[in-house]
Amino acid sequence: MSNTNNIRLGPCRVYFGNVDLGYTSGGVEVDVKTDTHEVMVDQFGKTVVNELIIGRNCNVKAPLAETTLDNLVRVMPGATITETGATKASLAITFSAVSTPVTDSVTINGVALTAATAPTSPLQYKVGSSAADQATQFAAAVNALEDVNVRVTASVAGAVVTLTADDYDSSFYSYNSVTVAKTGTSATFTGSTLTGGVVASKQKVTVPTAVGASLLTYAQYLTLHPMANADTDKHEDFNIPLAATAGDLKFVYELEKERIYEISFKAYPDPTTGNLFIIGDPSAT
Repeated sequence: MSNTNNIRLGPCRVYFGNVDLGYTSGGVEVDVKTDTHEVMVDQFGKTVVNELIIGRNCNVKAPLAETTLDNLVRVMPGATITETGATKASLAITFSAVSTPVTDSVTINGVALTAATAPTSPLQYKVGSSAADQATQFAAAVNALEDVNVRVTASVAGAVVTLTADDYDSSFYSYNSVTVAKTGTSATFTGSTLTGGVVASKQKVTVPTAVGASLLTYAQYLTLHPMANADTDKHEDFNIPLAATAGDLKFVYELEKERIYEISFKAYPDPTTGNLFIIGDPSAT
């Protein structure tokens, strides 16, 4: 049944590698093109009797208004950033025992991971055989999450998991605000938020020619999240698991005109599943 509530308007946030690329100017465009081959046989002359899909491509154009060095290094393959005085925020989780299925959970920036004997969802982590194994299982689940709200990577040393911010703090976002909470008693935290994140006092980005570089090696998860929806509401998200950009840039220094990084992302198929993009909540099973 028709419903006017299904008519959508408004801008989106652009997350690349689970990092918010900030404000855009001019609208983000998604272009999906499908190539086909028309099948004809002699007996039906020039009448098309079937049509076969021979390829599908997806491209996203995102005019980034925040022309920061942080964004430049993210969208320029091969570029490296040097930062003076920067420190990534972190937090330690110590497992003293194995987790209890269903009862124990850890919530990172609003995304809850729950212990399970046999996980069936990306939002579950496997119950370990010891405290150290529990730490390993939990860290693996964190690093496998494809959620723009989980802004950390996990490393393990014994029974201790260290959550480290995906990036350094910037004027746009402070990773010191990433929250961590729990239910159950199998783990203890060094705090309720990541701490220690420090903005760099100096930065520079070095860009090589990168001749011969494979863009697939630079591919990361790209998400377009409608701003009209809450951060946890992903039912309209547009997700590309493997997206990359060649790093083409063109901007001007001009009075009364913003400098814009006009970035084009291309989707590459998952080599295992063949999936090109996902619309909706990627954690749905």
